Amino acid sequence: MRVKITIFYRTTPPLYIGVFYACDIMAKNLLLFLAFCCIIRFMKKTLGFCFLVSVGLGVSAQGELSSLNIGLDYRLRGVAIDNNDTQADTNDSLNYYSQQARVYMTGWLNENVEASLRVQSLNIWGLEGSTSPVTRYPAADGSPWIENVYVNMPNLLNKHLKLVIGRQPITLGDGLLVSDDRLGFNAVRAQVSLPKKMDLDLFTAKISEGLGTTKGDVDLNAAVWALEQGDNRWELGWVREKDGGPNDYRLAKGTEPINSYSKNFYDLRLFGNLKDAYYKLEYIMQSGSAQQQNGETMDITGDAQRIELGAQSDTERFGRFGVKTVYASGSGDDPASTNKDEGFRSSFSKQWDGLQRDGMGTHYGATLSDAYNPSAPFSTQDTGLPLGASGIKTLGLGLFTVQKIIWTGTLDYYIFDSRTKNNGKNSLGTELDLGLNFRYTGYVTFALGASYFFPGDLYESANRVTRYSAETHVHF
Repeated sequence: MRVKITIFYRTTPPLYIGVFYACDIMAKNLLLFLAFCCIIRFMKKTLGFCFLVSVGLGVSAQGELSSLNIGLDYRLRGVAIDNNDTQADTNDSLNYYSQQARVYMTGWLNENVEASLRVQSLNIWGLEGSTSPVTRYPAADGSPWIENVYVNMPNLLNKHLKLVIGRQPITLGDGLLVSDDRLGFNAVRAQVSLPKKMDLDLFTAKISEGLGTTKGDVDLNAAVWALEQGDNRWELGWVREKDGGPNDYRLAKGTEPINSYSKNFYDLRLFGNLKDAYYKLEYIMQSGSAQQQNGETMDITGDAQRIELGAQSDTERFGRFGVKTVYASGSGDDPASTNKDEGFRSSFSKQWDGLQRDGMGTHYGATLSDAYNPSAPFSTQDTGLPLGASGIKTLGLGLFTVQKIIWTGTLDYYIFDSRTKNNGKNSLGTELDLGLNFRYTGYVTFALGASYFFPGDLYESANRVTRYSAETHVHF
């Protein structure tokens, strides 16, 4: 088998990307992945392939597979950002390529036990002045690491209980409170089917251990009750995140060292799936406390809400057209309060898609509490907001069209505001996003994007930021 790989490379915007860059070390890693998949397929056909999955909780599964699913997701992305720091008196740019490879194997040991393994590799190159950027992932230099390894038992208690044990993907709703961001959580999860179209989702996750260090454990627990009523789905959830510290705690006025903290989130969600339309409503209350190093207790309060509406229509002559609107807001922290944090913030909300922000606005990537940070574009070490700003209110409008099945065009516009004012100002800015996607086959897609971010008055002496991107996604 021969594989021909080409790329058209240019270091300044716009970026033109072919399929793969054969001389780069990560392209070699990709070829190794492909060879690995071919070997496994051969072993499966000729040797009756079996594999062993071990999870951190001491549970293992081994047996002859009755079926085996092997696949690869590969994404190559080029990004060029003009005036990355938003400042009018500078002429800076941020240009780089990033790639993400995810190899997975899923097999049924028998009709009641499934074992799964997913390995991921992230890499970035062309980033001047940095060979190892700070990210939330274990490695971003091309070294592979385990994203998921778990055992799934879906037929317990006469098929009323599904139990998943190991490092697994977990996302609740739209990820306002919990999302693993394709990193995986070490967790035990139980999903219970109840009468009258009700179900219960329970999990406990160990984020980090404090063994052998002065830091305590970080735990994440949740319980979600759901009810199906016709076209509507109601969800009532409780999520607790607990950090044994010591750690730096984020406030609007900066960070403050604390010994530990505990947060509780109470979530009410309604999702409606109508004919050619949908709506999502979500309201969250936050409560808790933090133990400060001076011995005092800091109360934690806050709330958040999100509303999204969308509809689409097919036309015989002009293809499919759709529209959506979204309003999202998380409460901000009053900088003047000393022993109270009113800012809504979930430490495990959906924030990243590989090395890119995953939020409202392709560039700004706003969540309910943080956004793109130009000084650390791949890190979660800061909120990305100006000092004194806290909580983000977003209003967005989006349009899309699908032409001849294979072409999709998108247009999105967002307005961002801080929930707390700083010297009477609260505008974070606006963003316009343009996107064009081409589905070459069911296995390969290409995408081009352009974003224009206009900083608000909270960013002093700021000018427009322009972001161009090109992307190739391969799945088999």
